[in-house]
Amino acid sequence: MKFEVKPYGENALFLEFGNEISETIHLQVKHVYKELRLQAHLGIVSVIPSYCGLTVMFEPKKISKYEVVNICQELSEKKADQNKSYNRIIIPVCYNELFALDNFEVLEHTALSWKEIIEIHSDPEYIVYMLGFVPGFLYLGGMNSRIIIPRKETPRLIVPKGAVAIGGNQTGVYPIEIPGGWRIIGKTPINLMSEKIGDRIEMGDRVKFEPISLKEFKSFKGTLKRELIEY
Repeated sequence: MKFEVKPYGENALFLEFGNEISETIHLQVKHVYKELRLQAHLGIVSVIPSYCGLTVMFEPKKISKYEVVNICQELSEKKADQNKSYNRIIIPVCYNELFALDNFEVLEHTALSWKEIIEIHSDPEYIVYMLGFVPGFLYLGGMNSRIIIPRKETPRLIVPKGAVAIGGNQTGVYPIEIPGGWRIIGKTPINLMSEKIGDRIEMGDRVKFEPISLKEFKSFKGTLKRELIEY
C-alpha cells in the first residue's frame, strides 16, 4: 500500500496511508509499525501509530529522511506474516446508572432501551486503532451505528477514572481522571494504567466489553483477560 510522506520537524516524518478509519488501512499501519520498532539499531527512535498513519522519529546522525522513507516503503510492500494473530482483551464494564452518568441523554438520542444499549455496546470486538490523547486512552473502532451520539457541547471538567464512554462513532475508556466530552455509559474496575506487562493494551489489540453487575464491580479483584487469537 502506498503512503504519503509529510515532514514533521527536523527528526521526524509522518506517513499517511489514507484519510479514513478502516480495518484495511489499520492492518497496513500495524504491519509497518511492528516492523519499524525492530529498527532501533538503524536510528529509528520511536514510532507512534494513529488511525491512518505513523509518526516516525529518527536520529539524523545515524539515518537520513530519505533512508527512513526507503525503509518504510520496503516494509509497506512486504507481505505481512501468513500466521496472523491478535490479542483479544476482555474488559469488564458495569453499566449501572450509578456509573452511566449520561444514560438519560443516550436513551433520548438513540430511542433504545438501556438493555438494548448494553447489548449493542458490548457485542462487537473493537479494534484498538490508537492510544492518545493522554497515556492509556483507547480509541476503539467498530461501534454499531445505532448508538452513535454526539459529544457533549460542554465537556465535563472531571471524568472519573475507568469511565467507559461514547463520542460520535467511537467508544473508549478514560484511564485517569481528566476533563472530557464523551457520553459516559459505564465504568470498568480495571486499572488501565497498571504497570504490569500483562495488563498493557497496545495498538492492534482487540477489545471485548463484558457486562458485570454492580455487586460484581464492587467485589472485583481480577485483572484483564487476554486471549491470543490466530486467523
